[in-house]
Amino acid sequence: MCFGHESSYRLFRSVSAMLAILTGIGWIAVDAARAEPDPNSYWNVNDVHAGMKGEGWTVLVGTKPEKFTAEVLGVLKDVNPGRDMVLCRLKGCDLEHAGIVQGMSGSPIYIDGKLLGAVAYAWEFAKDPIAGVTPFCQMVQFVRSSDKRIAAEAGGKEGAAGGDSPRSAMLGRIEDDLLVVDSAGPRPGAALTGATAAGGGGMAGMRAIGTPLSARGFSPRATAFLNDRLGPLGMAAGPGGGATDQIIKEEGDKPFVPGAPLTIAMVTGDFDISGIGTVTHVEGNRVYGFGHPMLGLGTCDLPLMTGYIHTVYPRASVSMKMGSPLKIVGVLDTDVSTCVAGRIGPKPDLLPMSALVKVGRYSEPKTFHVQIVREPNLLPTFVMSVLANAIDTEGNLPEEFTANLKATIKLKDQRSIAIEDRLSGARFSGPMGAPSLFGTIAATVNLLSRNDMAPVRIESIDCSIEIERGRTDATIEAFQVDSDRLEPGQTLKGTVILKPFKAERVAVPVTLALPADLPEGKYEATVCDVVNAIRRTLHDEPRLMSPTSLNGVLEIIRLQTEVKHTELSMRLALRDQGIAIEGRPLPNLPSSVRAVFLNSKQSSETPVHSELVVSTGTPYVIEGTRSLRIEVVKNRAVTTND
Repeated sequence: MCFGHESSYRLFRSVSAMLAILTGIGWIAVDAARAEPDPNSYWNVNDVHAGMKGEGWTVLVGTKPEKFTAEVLGVLKDVNPGRDMVLCRLKGCDLEHAGIVQGMSGSPIYIDGKLLGAVAYAWEFAKDPIAGVTPFCQMVQFVRSSDKRIAAEAGGKEGAAGGDSPRSAMLGRIEDDLLVVDSAGPRPGAALTGATAAGGGGMAGMRAIGTPLSARGFSPRATAFLNDRLGPLGMAAGPGGGATDQIIKEEGDKPFVPGAPLTIAMVTGDFDISGIGTVTHVEGNRVYGFGHPMLGLGTCDLPLMTGYIHTVYPRASVSMKMGSPLKIVGVLDTDVSTCVAGRIGPKPDLLPMSALVKVGRYSEPKTFHVQIVREPNLLPTFVMSVLANAIDTEGNLPEEFTANLKATIKLKDQRSIAIEDRLSGARFSGPMGAPSLFGTIAATVNLLSRNDMAPVRIESIDCSIEIERGRTDATIEAFQVDSDRLEPGQTLKGTVILKPFKAERVAVPVTLALPADLPEGKYEATVCDVVNAIRRTLHDEPRLMSPTSLNGVLEIIRLQTEVKHTELSMRLALRDQGIAIEGRPLPNLPSSVRAVFLNSKQSSETPVHSELVVSTGTPYVIEGTRSLRIEVVKNRAVTTND
């Protein structure tokens, strides 16, 4: 069925409400898992021509759609492969003043009782409300293809992980607090198509109408972080608030109808991030909307929610709806180039996460609970946003502080990943100080969710952070040894001079036992912080950067999460004695054997270096590195430094 004029539209509302009451579940109880709209109820784009007039529906306040008029200006063929666009001039609903509004994406347009399509594209700073309309016939076509893919995947192996390979993700960018990935997670724009990137059509300046993001409970800093990450995808995050209990009670269970708000959640709970658009069509339990992709995810699993529009905020560029999500009523399972689509009834599979925050000795701890979508390309960004926002709820952090961080990432059928660390120093202060505190957590989630070795299900993430005033970081200022000439089997003894922040220097003794069979020669002894220690380990064992199994991915994660920034690492580099073949280390090979492998034409062999390592715990967050040379000799007098 299709409702193209006001009387038919009101009949749709009344019948829908009556059926909802009769079923007792608040929604139309029609099993239409594979049903599609009747082709006679919508236009074939080839039959559309300039001068045709119709009407559209969208919500400007509340949940009740209002009517505006539309006149076809022309049809643009093949604006993208397999996609056409209808240009329409809109009037009414104060669109002459506000222009095309963010949040209108999906607003249906009918001509002679048949559905033409969804308002989806516009120009910024346009003088007239001219919109690009996605033909509904192509929305149905692309959703049909997605449904076939979903059915095929359901019959195959579940949980296949997407995204980049572990190596490409690991080599993305070296950070101070995590060495093998971007500490804030990948930028979604590198992997997602997004509404803006999807192509707005064949006319310069026209682009997909941005999706306003309601960020309830988020600080300005956390909102700016979201905009930095999601802005390139055509999403505009802004401060948002939840609807009142009365509105949720009165409006939350109203059935979806064409023109009603369509809200897609990405974070729910004590904090909320939701994208706002408009319903284009409802067929049984199937809901179509937007007329363009939200993030270009293809197959997805996002909460489908009812919504409430508070007002339209007029702007010179593109005005936007200010709205709030109401209730989760189903799952958005399709995000393709012509639209989004979901089903009423199913429950979304979300990741539970908690964050406990305590700032100052005398403050009461606060715990926040959220649920986050499991989309691999978005999850690290949302984890970082939630954690950074949690500490922002306490206001500005002290200029000088120390953070005690604990986190548990619980995995299905795998040992949990535990992080316990102490963080302090200049890189944790300033505008990006808060996100830097949680870089290890976000990057760990990134590696887990984007690895392509085997499916990994994160069951939950629990984090706690306690902030105390004062910095406890210290720089390695000097390193000296009692003797720089030793025999095999002796103990290398030394002293590390630390310079704590705004405090007197501290001497820390360190020792390292030399093997009895250590060959004679000159060696380099190094003391360093945990960041440099991990770098050296990755250099010594390059196989870690090219894991060939899930165990290899977990190994490199635990290499970084099971150490602490308060550890002082003392290391003695040994001579090269092994190689790795296809990731499998062969240590202590004779030099002649190593030469044969390394001089071969095969490229899978890499040298393996090794070091003697000992770690010493300190009360300080260590930064820096110092090295010196020692000599190992047999049966010779040992000299002692002054």
